[in-house]
Amino acid sequence: MIYELRLYAVAPGRMADVHARFNEHFPALFAKHGVDCVARWNAVAGPDAPRFVYLMAYRDYAQREAVWASFYADAEWWCIRAETNAGHEMVERHDLFFLKPNAAWPAPSARDAGTAIGGLHELVQQQIAPGQNAHANAFLQETWLPRVRKAGARVLAVWDMAAGAGMQKIVLLYAWPDAAAWHAGRRSMDGDETLQAAFAAQRRQYGTALFERSEVNLLDPAPGMIIRAGLGRVAD
Repeated sequence: MIYELRLYAVAPGRMADVHARFNEHFPALFAKHGVDCVARWNAVAGPDAPRFVYLMAYRDYAQREAVWASFYADAEWWCIRAETNAGHEMVERHDLFFLKPNAAWPAPSARDAGTAIGGLHELVQQQIAPGQNAHANAFLQETWLPRVRKAGARVLAVWDMAAGAGMQKIVLLYAWPDAAAWHAGRRSMDGDETLQAAFAAQRRQYGTALFERSEVNLLDPAPGMIIRAGLGRVAD
């Protein structure tokens, strides 16, 4: 299974138009062509604001190519595009990434996969020290994710970036109860002695911390979107 993450820098004053396009026009068009949009958000903090973010799931790359070839060949899309742009492009820039599930993110059970997840979501593109993927993944599973959960977040997804700018990265999606919980959780992690000791040990052993810089987007679920815990994945 693969995922496609799109991040749109929206023209000032046009976010409501983007939401209208997705709520009023895209449900039928996506269903017609097999586009499985599993999450949509409005970024409340992060780069390239105002920003709209959405996530799609596919069986494989071949399905992705077939889906979008069909979509873009449909005259209805071009009519919707012209109508909703209303003479001016509503999206000024878009970034696109392909993601594959990391071993730290097992597929949820059918019961858990359908759980609706609200609150404040946090999307993290975490740069990994070059050549240190195996060690970084061990640190992720053994130390980092347990501390994130201890700080109060639910880990919604963990991906390896398969294609996109700034390789090599792990992409993480967390859900916090609200902004206050996120703020308290981040302060807790910044002062977490277990994490500080782990990073110090990494610098001694590898000459660098395994996790380097990161890009963070804080996200509200988009109007009209119910985000499910499985994000299109269910255990066999």
